[in-house]
Amino acid sequence: MKNYNSYMDRQEISPALHQTLMNLETPKRSSSPGWVKYGMLAACAALILGVGAWKLTPDPTAGPNPVQSGSQLTLDSTSAPQNHPLQSDAAPSVTTEQGFVVDSPLVYGVNLVPPMIPDINYQDITDRPQADASRAYAPGSFTVDLTKKDIQDIFWGLDGKPEAEQADLPWALSWDGYTLNGRAWYSGEGKLVELTLWGEKGRAGFELEMRLGGLPITCCIDLNRGDELSEFNGVEIAGWSKAYDRDGDGITDDICGSEFMTKNDIGVRFKSWNNAWNNGGNLDSEVLFNTRFVHQALTENGGLCLEHLKTAESVPAWREEEFSTLAQAREESDFAPYLPTSEPEGYSAYVGNKEFYGRLSYQEGTQNMLFVRWSREYDNVEVAVRRDGTYSYHLVSPHQPETYDLSLYPIPWCDSVPEEYWETVNNPAFRAEDMSLAVVKARGREHDTGGQTFSFDVLHPDGTLVSYRCDGMTAQQVWAMVEETLT
Repeated sequence: MKNYNSYMDRQEISPALHQTLMNLETPKRSSSPGWVKYGMLAACAALILGVGAWKLTPDPTAGPNPVQSGSQLTLDSTSAPQNHPLQSDAAPSVTTEQGFVVDSPLVYGVNLVPPMIPDINYQDITDRPQADASRAYAPGSFTVDLTKKDIQDIFWGLDGKPEAEQADLPWALSWDGYTLNGRAWYSGEGKLVELTLWGEKGRAGFELEMRLGGLPITCCIDLNRGDELSEFNGVEIAGWSKAYDRDGDGITDDICGSEFMTKNDIGVRFKSWNNAWNNGGNLDSEVLFNTRFVHQALTENGGLCLEHLKTAESVPAWREEEFSTLAQAREESDFAPYLPTSEPEGYSAYVGNKEFYGRLSYQEGTQNMLFVRWSREYDNVEVAVRRDGTYSYHLVSPHQPETYDLSLYPIPWCDSVPEEYWETVNNPAFRAEDMSLAVVKARGREHDTGGQTFSFDVLHPDGTLVSYRCDGMTAQQVWAMVEETLT
């Protein structure tokens, strides 16, 4: 942990962003309720401190996760739950095989009276600046895909769907025909951290985030949003709208968002786009779609229930361990044969500003990886050993240099590398028996701090994959580090 703290202590945000954060506008229509004020403080603290919420720089194990060509394809996974739908404004990829199509027809009969629509101010923040950040996940975190019944119980409650109700979900949501998916994110102890539902219907879609005891963790700060709060059934609601091309198709998208704390202490953020009720669709129709959800979530006859999801039914075994020396890391017998036996040349404890970081990350059925890194000013040497098939890679042959040899392609690579070789040239994997000094040399390129940098993966006969990322070393030095693991 001291290495992690030392690393995070060196992270800084730009003076401009810092000043903007300090000058965030205060709400205009009413004073900030406690959840808004403390939610913003927590968000800023998480952004700066990186305490299990956000991170500004990639995880040490992060990097390209290419898909291997051929029949040996396996699924890649890291310590963070993958493919979280809230990493950007873009909608998650959804198919009917992954979720279910909601059958909740809008039938207005004697007992189905259109609900009273709350008066919510969806202020336009299209031109407001936004700072993006990615999530960081605490050790042992995992996700569980929700079943149709799990999702239904969120809206019908633990008593289940009323006998007379024929729809999958409350008809007032107007989600009929949407393909719906859900995912719950749990801590390593099996406690619910956050829950997400997302749906698609053509160009229309929505994301619903929920969290017990606080607003959902955000992947961005809407700088100077200046919430103008509305109220419905005694609950204060922040609403906003945007109009821009969110998916790059040349068509302007209408987007609405709302967030609030329910009376049973569930933090909610609901974002929807292109849900046209009127011919052609417009922002007014988007407001209506978003507002109908707010009504359903806060009405006495509706509401939201997460009691059945508070604790995971099973928790995969996991282990996280940090090492302060290479010797400690090499005590892990399953990984020792694939690690350097000594400090990389030029990175010994007595040369320059040397730092060492090591970490073992294990989660049952997901990953089994040991990572070590030596740092010297702005240069790094990184070795990541992945076992148990929890990885993906692009396997290449040394007899096809066009698939990996960097000397064949001048920078910028976007202009010189053929599209079919983008993934392998960026991050190739070689069988251990194919490795040689010539292969290592082919992976060298100039580094911005001087000298060369090398990157490649080595696949061993037992399925272990070792990734090398080496700065400030010669090809001969890198080859010596790899060669000793090949016997």
